[in-house]
Amino acid sequence: MAKDIPIRRKTTGMFVVSLLVGLLMGTVVGNILGAILPDGSVVEKVLVNSYTYVFPPFTLNLVVLTITLGFSLKVNLISLIGLAVAWYYFKYFY
Repeated sequence: MAKDIPIRRKTTGMFVVSLLVGLLMGTVVGNILGAILPDGSVVEKVLVNSYTYVFPPFTLNLVVLTITLGFSLKVNLISLIGLAVAWYYFKYFY
Protein backbone atom coordinates (compact mmCIF):
# COMPACT_ATOMS: atom_id res chain seq x y z
CA MET A 1 0.00 0.00 0.00
CA ALA A 2 1.15 3.47 -0.77
CA LYS A 3 1.36 5.92 2.07
CA ASP A 4 -1.04 8.80 2.01
CA ILE A 5 0.74 12.03 1.22
CA PRO A 6 -0.65 14.94 3.22
CA ILE A 7 -1.99 17.78 1.10
CA ARG A 8 -0.69 21.22 1.98
CA ARG A 9 -3.34 23.85 2.07
CA LYS A 10 -2.48 27.35 0.95
CA THR A 11 -3.95 29.46 3.70
CA THR A 12 -4.14 33.22 3.78
CA GLY A 13 -2.04 33.31 6.93
CA MET A 14 0.81 31.40 5.27
CA PHE A 15 0.56 33.71 2.27
CA VAL A 16 0.92 36.80 4.46
CA VAL A 17 3.81 35.24 6.39
CA SER A 18 5.55 34.33 3.12
CA LEU A 19 5.20 37.89 1.84
CA LEU A 20 6.49 39.36 5.09
CA VAL A 21 9.50 37.02 5.04
CA GLY A 22 10.16 38.05 1.42
CA LEU A 23 10.01 41.73 2.37
CA LEU A 24 12.29 41.15 5.33
CA MET A 25 14.86 39.22 3.30
CA GLY A 26 14.76 41.85 0.55
CA THR A 27 15.36 44.58 3.11
CA VAL A 28 18.32 42.68 4.58
CA VAL A 29 19.85 42.22 1.11
CA GLY A 30 19.21 45.91 0.36
CA ASN A 31 20.98 46.99 3.56
CA ILE A 32 23.94 44.74 2.77
CA LEU A 33 24.15 46.19 -0.74
CA GLY A 34 23.91 49.68 0.73
CA ALA A 35 26.95 48.96 2.90
CA ILE A 36 28.94 47.56 -0.05
CA LEU A 37 28.08 50.07 -2.80
CA PRO A 38 29.87 53.43 -2.90
CA ASP A 39 27.92 56.41 -1.58
CA GLY A 40 26.09 58.44 -4.20
CA SER A 41 26.30 55.86 -6.99
CA VAL A 42 23.39 55.51 -9.37
CA VAL A 43 22.91 51.85 -8.45
CA GLU A 44 22.65 52.75 -4.78
CA LYS A 45 20.11 55.48 -5.50
CA VAL A 46 17.91 53.19 -7.58
CA LEU A 47 18.14 49.92 -5.64
CA VAL A 48 18.90 50.79 -2.04
CA ASN A 49 17.32 54.17 -1.26
CA SER A 50 14.15 53.48 0.63
CA TYR A 51 10.82 55.19 0.95
CA THR A 52 9.15 55.29 4.32
CA TYR A 53 5.40 55.19 4.77
CA VAL A 54 4.30 56.17 8.25
CA PHE A 55 0.93 55.20 9.61
CA PRO A 56 0.21 57.52 12.53
CA PRO A 57 -0.41 56.09 15.98
CA PHE A 58 -3.96 55.13 16.84
CA THR A 59 -4.92 55.36 20.50
CA LEU A 60 -7.72 53.31 22.03
CA ASN A 61 -8.66 54.46 25.53
CA LEU A 62 -10.50 51.76 27.49
CA VAL A 63 -10.46 53.66 30.81
CA VAL A 64 -8.54 50.89 32.57
CA LEU A 65 -6.15 50.31 29.69
CA THR A 66 -4.89 52.53 26.89
CA ILE A 67 -3.57 50.92 23.73
CA THR A 68 -1.54 52.81 21.13
CA LEU A 69 -0.75 51.19 17.80
CA GLY A 70 1.21 52.62 14.90
CA PHE A 71 3.89 51.52 12.49
CA SER A 72 6.02 52.59 9.57
CA LEU A 73 6.93 50.65 6.46
CA LYS A 74 10.32 51.16 4.82
CA VAL A 75 10.43 49.85 1.24
CA ASN A 76 13.12 49.85 -1.44
CA LEU A 77 13.38 48.18 -4.84
CA ILE A 78 15.26 45.18 -3.45
CA SER A 79 12.45 44.70 -0.90
CA LEU A 80 9.92 44.60 -3.72
CA ILE A 81 12.05 42.03 -5.55
CA GLY A 82 12.10 39.94 -2.36
CA LEU A 83 8.32 40.30 -2.19
CA ALA A 84 7.97 39.08 -5.79
CA VAL A 85 10.27 36.10 -5.14
CA ALA A 86 8.24 35.15 -2.05
CA TRP A 87 4.99 35.37 -4.02
CA TYR A 88 6.45 33.22 -6.82
CA TYR A 89 7.69 30.64 -4.32
CA PHE A 90 4.33 30.51 -2.56
CA LYS A 91 2.38 30.20 -5.80
CA TYR A 92 4.46 27.51 -7.52
CA PHE A 93 6.44 25.65 -4.86
CA TYR A 94 4.38 25.69 -1.66
